[in-house]
Amino acid sequence: MPRSNRPRNAKKAEPVELNLALIKTGFRKTEIKRGTEYTVQSTTGLNSEDDKSWVCPHCQIQIAKGTAHLVAWDTIRGVETRRHFHSNCWKAFQGVLL
Repeated sequence: MPRSNRPRNAKKAEPVELNLALIKTGFRKTEIKRGTEYTVQSTTGLNSEDDKSWVCPHCQIQIAKGTAHLVAWDTIRGVETRRHFHSNCWKAFQGVLL
C-alpha cells in the first residue's frame, strides 16, 4: 500500500461563508466592441419589481423578471446607456448602444 505524504495532524480549514448578495448581482467585466469599451454585468433578474421587464435591443424580444441575462453600458458615457441583453444576443451584438 502506498504511503500518504499528508501530515497526520493537519488542521481542517474552516468553511468560508458565501456572500449571496455578491452572487445575485453578478460579475462585472470590461469588453471592447468596435473600439467602444463596455462594462458588462450578469444578473439573475430576480431583484426587480414584479411588473418590470426589458426588451433586448439585439433581438427585440422581451426579457421577463427572473430570466438570467446581461446588462451592458458604455464605460465612457456611463450607466445612462445601460441595456439588458440575452447572453447570446450580447455575444452577437456589434452595434452601438444608443
